[in-house]
Amino acid sequence: MRLRRRPRYDTLQNEVRRRGRSWGRWIYLGLLCGLLLWIADMFIGDLVYFRAEGLVMRNRVVLATQYPAEVSKLNVEEGSPIETGEILAQVRSQKIEETLAQLYSDMVNGISRATDLEVRNQVYKAIYPMTQRRYTEAHAARRASETLRDQGLIDNVRRADLLKSEIESALEQMKIEAEQKTIDDNMPELNAAVTASKEAIKRLRDVYADGVLKAPDNGVVGYLHVAQGSVVQPGEPLMELFTGDSYILAYVPEGALYSLQPGDPIKIKVGLNTYFGKVGRLYPVAGQLPEEFQNTFQPVSRAQIVRVEFDPGQGRPALFAKTKLSAVGWPPAWLKRLLTATYERVTGGASEEQGISAGSTASHHDDAGESVSGIRGARLVRQTDTGVQIR
Repeated sequence: MRLRRRPRYDTLQNEVRRRGRSWGRWIYLGLLCGLLLWIADMFIGDLVYFRAEGLVMRNRVVLATQYPAEVSKLNVEEGSPIETGEILAQVRSQKIEETLAQLYSDMVNGISRATDLEVRNQVYKAIYPMTQRRYTEAHAARRASETLRDQGLIDNVRRADLLKSEIESALEQMKIEAEQKTIDDNMPELNAAVTASKEAIKRLRDVYADGVLKAPDNGVVGYLHVAQGSVVQPGEPLMELFTGDSYILAYVPEGALYSLQPGDPIKIKVGLNTYFGKVGRLYPVAGQLPEEFQNTFQPVSRAQIVRVEFDPGQGRPALFAKTKLSAVGWPPAWLKRLLTATYERVTGGASEEQGISAGSTASHHDDAGESVSGIRGARLVRQTDTGVQIR
């Protein structure tokens, strides 16, 4: 009788798993690739394609005084639109008023002194001929008295009177001449001092302008540093004005693959709104990024400053709005320039290689022709030596 082996109960058969679709693996690989691309874009994306941030700006004007003053009247507030020539504030400066009063007093004294000297000069000019005639007559009388004295016709007392009269007339003439010379020397300086006082008063009045502060251009009031009744020192700002058309001050990373040029079209994003502009100017300076653009976990960053102008015929975002900039269209202008430059370098190098190759081939042909000519010439010579003529 043959025994039959019984199967063991602790032995389990392997179950063949049905082969299904591996969607999970592909989803995992896709997410992993997306994460890697996102990390690469975050760290080096700005260096591969044009992407920058900026602030909407306008021309900044700081309004201040060159003298200590008190704000007696304030006609604007922060955010107020202004027009050219509009009165923004009224100030009063006691120091300027005292200086003007002193200048006016000095000018009046100078004019009074100049007038007095001019009057004296005219008087001296009028009496100078008479003093000359008096001296001439006194001198002639004194000379005649000497002859009369020798003849005994005049006494010494009378002769002394004549001599005294001559001396007095000579002193009077010399005094008038000295006064005229002094007046002629001092009058130009005195007139120049009066003129300088008038010009100083005019300049000071122009600077002070009766304490009226006007808007230099159309714009908007940004910040007010004072209130009505405040006292400001020279150079201390009263308010900040923003004038002119809006533009964007962008910060572009240096050492990137792309390069911008004036006139390149730019797309500007402010939230959900889109604007268009162009590169106006590339400043040859790297500036520190504003605080809102700095990374907390990285050192202070710097980038090249670029001015972007808005295209006409569209709205403008709010002042100091944060913007995101990118290139317009595909391929962008910087990529077109890069491809064109690369193509020119490649084609230029190929042309140079072809020129060098053609030159080498021509030189080889020239050398071969010279060898054949030499051989033919030698053959002709040998045939001629044997007496054979070749026509």
